[in-house]
Amino acid sequence: MLASLTRIFGVQHIAIAEDVVQETLTAAFEAWRWSGVPDHYSALLMTSAKNRAIDVFRRERTARKFAPELQQSIEIDWTVGPSVAELFLPEALRDDELRMMFSCCQPRLKEDVQIALILKNLCGLSVEEIAAAFLATPSAIEKRLTRGKNAVANSKRFFELTAADFEPRLATVHRALYLLFNEGYHSAGADSVVRIDLCREALRLVRVLVDHVPASTPTTKALNRFT
Repeated sequence: MLASLTRIFGVQHIAIAEDVVQETLTAAFEAWRWSGVPDHYSALLMTSAKNRAIDVFRRERTARKFAPELQQSIEIDWTVGPSVAELFLPEALRDDELRMMFSCCQPRLKEDVQIALILKNLCGLSVEEIAAAFLATPSAIEKRLTRGKNAVANSKRFFELTAADFEPRLATVHRALYLLFNEGYHSAGADSVVRIDLCREALRLVRVLVDHVPASTPTTKALNRFT
């Protein structure tokens, strides 16, 4: 959700995308507390996030300039819904996840900051979980994330990736996904030793890499077998 919403609003407005994700999850959890979690909860969450994004865009587009590459296609009211909906199709979602993985690896940032951004923005780890992965303090991770977000917000080509961008950034993405799986397999949390949800998310994201030819290297395939 965050990857697609960041694409809609522009990386300089990533805070808006985070707010929409939080509002979507809060509303869903509140409703499902009484009715139970539905079978197709993922699709329902995506639909809810898409509708909230459309509402936010319609409400604030006159006061803000959103993602330049999408601005022209959704500047007319009747095109907002279809244009945003197109970005929530399965293939578009996978593409945005892939782009965000590698876009977080901005060359001007240190590798530990790049990995922290991936683990926080794409994998959904908490600051405390990221700190445990790095054997660092939460305050140190907060500082890394702040530096990273500031650099990303000033990037003029965050989602613009070429085939040449994948190779030099791939090793960092591998390390981030390995840390995600490791956190799931040896959880730092007190609730459970193994976090199946994190292990599955690491597996899913590795498969996204495997399915993308420039990123489907022998190391990626080996990581897929390992995880």
